[in-house]
Amino acid sequence: LERARLFVMIGTAEDHHSNPMKAALSKFKRAGGRFIAINPIRSGYAAIADEWIAIRPGSDGELLMALIRELITLGLYDREFVARYTNGGQLVNQDVASNDFGMMARNPEGDVHNPLRHHNFYWWDRLGGRAVADHQEGADPALFGSYTLDDGTPVKPAFQLLEERVRTCTPEWAEGITGIAAATIRRLAHEMGVTARDQTIELPI
Repeated sequence: LERARLFVMIGTAEDHHSNPMKAALSKFKRAGGRFIAINPIRSGYAAIADEWIAIRPGSDGELLMALIRELITLGLYDREFVARYTNGGQLVNQDVASNDFGMMARNPEGDVHNPLRHHNFYWWDRLGGRAVADHQEGADPALFGSYTLDDGTPVKPAFQLLEERVRTCTPEWAEGITGIAAATIRRLAHEMGVTARDQTIELPI
């Protein structure tokens, strides 16, 4: 919060936060930060929010899926971060007849490093047009598309599967479940995405 410009509180009970949170939120607001509370009732922290968005209890997940859909559709996600720090570029086995269907595709001859946490995953290098070890130097993973490994296994990047999963989770779909207007969901997604894109920070860690 010390460096943030937008704070969206969702899916949390305000009494789960202690006094340090109150002090940090007060400092955040005094510094000009915008606070949006998404909560069924306007109590606790929501009472001091710049905007309170009422949500039907238990429907936070549907709202988040609609927000994800909008962020992907608008291109308001950090592609470099997704590629480098998430499994979004890793290829997932799409052979329904395989025992490994839905699992990350792995190179059996690749370097495992740690038997409890294998690292022999694949990326589809969009520069070279072929499957390579993830995080291979000089490679850039495709986040979208359908591909085929050398052994004939059909695969897709995990981020592609996420996009497919939320494709039908439109703001209109979420409105009927959450009670939040579709226009509000679109505006919230846009504000979150633009703020994250234009107010980037770098921490010395």
